[in-house]
Amino acid sequence: MDENEKELVAHHEAGHALLAKLLPGADPVQKVTIIPRGRALGVTEQTPEEDRHNFKHSYLLDRITIMMGGRAAEQLVFGDLTNGAANDVKQATMLVRKMVAQWGMSEKIGPVSYSIGEEHPFLGRELASPKDFSDVTARLIDEEVQQIITNMEAKAIELLKTHREQLNTLAEALLEHETISKDGLERLLAEGGDTS
Repeated sequence: MDENEKELVAHHEAGHALLAKLLPGADPVQKVTIIPRGRALGVTEQTPEEDRHNFKHSYLLDRITIMMGGRAAEQLVFGDLTNGAANDVKQATMLVRKMVAQWGMSEKIGPVSYSIGEEHPFLGRELASPKDFSDVTARLIDEEVQQIITNMEAKAIELLKTHREQLNTLAEALLEHETISKDGLERLLAEGGDTS
């Protein structure tokens, strides 16, 4: 990566990591890196402290906010967007669609489960299934999914604006060290100190 791209990735990953630290109940960040892995130019690793089988609505909304954190940081710092958030947007959309259409977590749609494409357990891809709802309902689901993601992105931007200094500090540390551990992140955000 050239220096401009490295700076963009550092802010992107700093956005994810900072929001994961700021939002209560978010899974702890284990590591943040801007060393490319596969198709990802950087990674923020979060691991739950315990196995979860049920997810609270508030937890899921925080997760979506964190997913949108990289894109929000790009908008805030560079005033532009890149395709670097493509996977984040895809994952957020899939999660919100399940919340709205299958898990009854939307006031607008209500406690109803609509059949949407299911992922095949062996092929790992979504299989088409016959739609069991009207075009009007499909439009409502689409609008609600878009609204939730847009609201969570706005929340991400506001939080990052409020904590802009920490965002910049974290991005600078990533540019210098390339990888920051959980302990390094704690120290850096607590006192603006050393990340080693």
